[in-house]
Amino acid sequence: VAECLSIPVEDVNIKATTTEGLGPEGRCEGISAQAVVLLTHS
Repeated sequence: VAECLSIPVEDVNIKATTTEGLGPEGRCEGISAQAVVLLTHS
């Protein structure tokens, strides 16, 4: 990601989590994904 944006690696933060058994995803009945991006001009 950092290379694609030509920014330092330390300026990129990627996190992941699970549904901890909640909802259809937690019961292995489906999958979901969500992406949030915050870009600021420095």
